[in-house]
Amino acid sequence: METLLTFWNRYVRRHRGWYVLGVLCLLATNALTVKIPEMVGFAVDELAASEGAITSAQTQTVRDLAIAIALCGLAIVVVRTLSRTLFFNPGRTVEYDLKNDLFTRLLGLPQSFFDTMQPGEILSRGTNDANSVRALAGFGTLQLFNVTLLLAFTLIQMVLIDPMLTLVCSLPLVVAALILRVGIRAMFFYVVKIQAQAATLSERILESYNSAAMLQAHGAVPGATQLFEKDSESIYDLALSVERIRAWLLPLVQVVGSLCIVLLLTYGAKRLEAEAVTIGQIAAFAVYIGILGTGLTSLGWLVNSVQRGWVALTRVNEILDANDPRPKTSVELPPAGHEGTSLEVRGLTFQHAAAERPALEGLSLRVEPGETVGIFGLTGSGKTTLLNAISRIYEPPPGTVFVDGRDILEATPESLWRRMAYVTQRPYLFSESIRANVVLGGADDEEELARAVEDAALTTDLAAFPSGLDTMIGERGITLSGGQRQR
Repeated sequence: METLLTFWNRYVRRHRGWYVLGVLCLLATNALTVKIPEMVGFAVDELAASEGAITSAQTQTVRDLAIAIALCGLAIVVVRTLSRTLFFNPGRTVEYDLKNDLFTRLLGLPQSFFDTMQPGEILSRGTNDANSVRALAGFGTLQLFNVTLLLAFTLIQMVLIDPMLTLVCSLPLVVAALILRVGIRAMFFYVVKIQAQAATLSERILESYNSAAMLQAHGAVPGATQLFEKDSESIYDLALSVERIRAWLLPLVQVVGSLCIVLLLTYGAKRLEAEAVTIGQIAAFAVYIGILGTGLTSLGWLVNSVQRGWVALTRVNEILDANDPRPKTSVELPPAGHEGTSLEVRGLTFQHAAAERPALEGLSLRVEPGETVGIFGLTGSGKTTLLNAISRIYEPPPGTVFVDGRDILEATPESLWRRMAYVTQRPYLFSESIRANVVLGGADDEEELARAVEDAALTTDLAAFPSGLDTMIGERGITLSGGQRQR
């Protein structure tokens, strides 16, 4: 419930005006829907009262009722369309806002979060799960009000005609509702598994595409294909399980509807004989039973949408509400002084979350402004971990890393990042121009850009490119050499 309340306040509440208008349209839709069988009953009673030749007055009455039914049908088309628009548009807006928030949140989370969640899992939550949340806010909310109003209006009309006949004809519907509950719970179990497996499949696809060249070079394409088919088959089997449940749930509703008609004809004949109801009311009852069957079918779709949306909302919130261990502060590191920047590490001990022992233990060093320091060591000795701690890719313990004598945890990460440049062993380049990758979202100042190119020793290389700084470098800089990528 807390999850739904947070979702309502964060995304849905601002659209409550749309939903209110949508509910009003649904009220009109269902009021008109249950009015039609009543008019059908009046027409049947009018014809039954003729006892032979139909008079012109009866003909006119039946004609007027037919016109009224047609007008009600046209009105239903209008208000039903309006209700769908009023519910579906907020759903799309919620999806838009949710995906933007997910994107912004992901870019602001520390590396420790991405160590625990694979890219495929993130992609699945940002696409499949966000779509399910949109369905919950749009189609699911529409169906919630529509099914509730439809069942309520229909049962009220039936009770007004004959309470006892309503009770008898509703017994199979109660049994069907209990069976639907069991089937829906089973479907929920498989829906959870499908959404988790979809994330696994997304991760498999990303891995395969990113390593296509390596798979081809090592003749490993058949193995990768086999793993992909295994993950796909798992989703296929789970989806079949859901469809098997649906395959017997939907016919169940039809069988129950037929059983209600049997009870209507059997018990209704006795009520007709006792003059408790008319032939027209029996005809109206038959139509109302059909409406109830439609309502039960819609109830199944409603529960399915709510199930998927609930699971998706829980998974999306794991990203939106992910814990950020970085200290909350608005303090900025001051700009570097004239002499430069000093760096000091005091007794740094750091252990990765999944590691059994610390990558760094009791490390201390000091780099004065203008000094150049080289760090060497065996593979796995913690060189990269040290740089990640200094740059706050991973958060170091308090009181261990200082810039110009100030603990870096006392200032915002952004102010630290503006003071440093970090070139990793595997630099990531965007599929844009060289210019866009050098500027990287900053101001496109030509003097600053030229200075950065010169400092990175790219001037000679740019002369060899046909479009210079505007040369497109391809997916992750595939057209560049390893050294060019790093620079």
